[in-house]
Amino acid sequence: MTAKTITNVIGSSIPTPASTFDVVHPGTGKVVHAVQRSTAADIAAAVDAAHGALPGWRSTLLSERKAILSRASALLKDEGSGWAKRLVEANVAETSCGAWWAGEQVGAVPHFIDALVGAADEALKEEMVEFHGSTYKLGREPYGVCLAIAAWNAVTLLTARAIITPLLAGNTVVLKSSEQVPGSQALWVELLRESGLPVGALNIVHVATEDAATLTPDLVADRRVRHVNFTGSTRVGSIIASLAGKNLKPTLMELGGKAPVVLLPDADIEVAASHIIFGAFMNAGQICMSSERVIVPASRYDELVAAIQKAWEGARGPARALFSTASAARVRELIQDAKGKGASDILAAAESEGEGEGEGAHVQPLILGPVHDEMRLHTEESFGPLCVLIPMPDQGGEEALIDEMVKLANDTEYGLSASVWGEDLERAEAVARRIDAGAVHINSPTPADSPVVPHGGWKNSGWGRFNGVEGIRGFTQMRSIEVPGKKAEGMPLHVFEL
Repeated sequence: MTAKTITNVIGSSIPTPASTFDVVHPGTGKVVHAVQRSTAADIAAAVDAAHGALPGWRSTLLSERKAILSRASALLKDEGSGWAKRLVEANVAETSCGAWWAGEQVGAVPHFIDALVGAADEALKEEMVEFHGSTYKLGREPYGVCLAIAAWNAVTLLTARAIITPLLAGNTVVLKSSEQVPGSQALWVELLRESGLPVGALNIVHVATEDAATLTPDLVADRRVRHVNFTGSTRVGSIIASLAGKNLKPTLMELGGKAPVVLLPDADIEVAASHIIFGAFMNAGQICMSSERVIVPASRYDELVAAIQKAWEGARGPARALFSTASAARVRELIQDAKGKGASDILAAAESEGEGEGEGAHVQPLILGPVHDEMRLHTEESFGPLCVLIPMPDQGGEEALIDEMVKLANDTEYGLSASVWGEDLERAEAVARRIDAGAVHINSPTPADSPVVPHGGWKNSGWGRFNGVEGIRGFTQMRSIEVPGKKAEGMPLHVFEL
């Protein structure tokens, strides 16, 4: 165990922990560091601090809030500041993501911040409408204290959007860290304070897994918490959304996915193959937008198999440990179920040997096919380095084939991301408009997220949006002020039944 203990940061207080829990690296099974184990009193104190900082932060000029966040972006871009390096090292230390994925996130975050700052004036500007001689001024105001819960799998990017968006809109934030990456997330408090964020505007509390069922409801139920944003599994999101609904609080939920890749009859199979591998295996498939299902005309199935096998020859990198041994065991169960019902390996990478206690968390990248609707993998999210090929019979003509492909793509509880491949872009776009997903990418992989484009899901993949004008407005509430166009006159009460 390292000497450093990761602590809560609540207002100006950095307490001495009375109790701790350990972060264990999923790949090695070794303890990374100890983390303060929050109590109910810590949770209440964090909300106290955020609520106390709210009047000052919400009254700051938008230009000042933008300047503070822009300084954070500049620090991340400045190699000499050391901030990018620290975030990468923290991420790699706590997870099996690898330096490449950690670095990609850190490189993307400044673009995300800059895009938000650039959209803020448009998102938060006051609008006016005229009606019956009165002017109505429509303004957007922050909710107040926002609870942010961001997942571990893309910790730098997901944490940034979970806290920076509400802060830009004038809210204060309590960040409940993921128990796997508290060290990575705690760095954001330090970075933003160095950039000029006032004490108390952002606070972080660390909750042990065994305490989450009691302390998280305390956070959601606190009457001073007025908004909740959550990125994670559909199962946990459903619990948090239920708690928020019980307390009449708006939420933003980005949840699971089962992203389809639809290869139209005129798709460039050779090009698509490399994108399928990238979309399926990036970060060991532990991305909610990962390419999980590839729907292909049966007449081109063998061509796709050959193209994927050829493309894999140029791939590199070891199999990485999943989030936990339990996650890996579930992925193996899905594989065994599919193989027991007729699927076979299309692509199978060499098994990683792993190290120590974490060996059971490693799963080899695998593409299976053909898959049919009696297999669990047909509908269940794997959240691992696993993708399936689904051939569609195409004897009835192209239009009938495409209808069936769209039907299959939509045959899932999820609707986060999808991709459609075809040389006829007009037809590809027409098909994209029929896919039940928050984002559909034409001739590009499913894991994609532009900082200027609203991002979020349909169906059980959630609701609400991050990014862009829409994302900022989601952390505000509308207020209208009526300004009369003439002097008020007495009310003729005799015409009403009171």
